[in-house]
Amino acid sequence: MLAIDRVPTKDFLVKKGVHLQNIMNLHSTRKSLWLIAIAAACWSVWLARNEMVFERKVLSMDTLIFHSKMRALLRVRVAFDECMVQERLWWLSSSKCKFDSLNSKPVTLSWRYPPHGWLKFNVSGMATEEATGCGGVLRDEEGTITALFPGPCDAIDAYSAELGAIITALDVIIKIGWRGSNLIIVEIGSQVAYNWLLNKDRRPWSQHTTFTDMERRQACVGEVALSKAE
Repeated sequence: MLAIDRVPTKDFLVKKGVHLQNIMNLHSTRKSLWLIAIAAACWSVWLARNEMVFERKVLSMDTLIFHSKMRALLRVRVAFDECMVQERLWWLSSSKCKFDSLNSKPVTLSWRYPPHGWLKFNVSGMATEEATGCGGVLRDEEGTITALFPGPCDAIDAYSAELGAIITALDVIIKIGWRGSNLIIVEIGSQVAYNWLLNKDRRPWSQHTTFTDMERRQACVGEVALSKAE
């Protein structure tokens, strides 16, 4: 669609062989997943179009697909309490990553509410050979979403992207101006990045500047508790 500079209409998609009636006949969760995926893809195409027109920046199709799947993943996790999908399978085959489609024991994981008076920022970093990205969701003690960010980042791998997600989350907290008004939990998914956060001796020298920037932001935010998602 980028090549012809247009957003596909319903008639255009039907002429191209897309069976919209099959999508609209889906029920409940499956329909929600389809609608989230379509919305994320359209938004990613629109952003890519703006970059191409105003910044002369052209994304490869692989990068565009990565950004679409990244935004869709974040929104699915928001809609279904962080545990509707397995992230590893999401990148391999989105249609096979639902927990209830796997031949395994029932999954009992769920998003854990923060203590009374706390806010919780779940962040994640993703990377492929073509692109890297990060995202985060901020919720209060009742699970209400108060902030959300997805987008590309300038990281060299998934661990760096995870650290970048933490920094972006701290920037969001600073911009909103919540210093001292609430205690913050920042929860990440990478065990490697979490070990770096806990033990300074394990931090690679290449990430020295990143951790310095992070600590400076933490000082601006106030009390921040870092945790690892189970």
